[in-house]
Amino acid sequence: MLRLCLTRHAGALLRRSAVPHSRLLSSTPSDAMAAKLRQELDAVNVTVEDVSGGCGSMYKAYVESPKFAGLNMVKQHQLVQGVLKAEIADMHGFSLKTAKPK
Repeated sequence: MLRLCLTRHAGALLRRSAVPHSRLLSSTPSDAMAAKLRQELDAVNVTVEDVSGGCGSMYKAYVESPKFAGLNMVKQHQLVQGVLKAEIADMHGFSLKTAKPK
């Protein structure tokens, strides 16, 4: 049963990701989410950290993107959450900070 759950979760992660499968298999979920944010938001500075002790249930992220220009913090967070919608659905917690490049 555990193997089935792990296989299903890995398959879902592969289908949802914009990162090439070969790269996703050799990276962590944090790396995959950071790459997705860089690609879809043209982010210049991204960090995604697993703060759950390695189980993948809670993440902390920092995203700096020129696409945030003219947007308030709520709209910035909505953009990031839209990109990571599928990933966030599988989490218990997600802490986010955003900024515009200087």
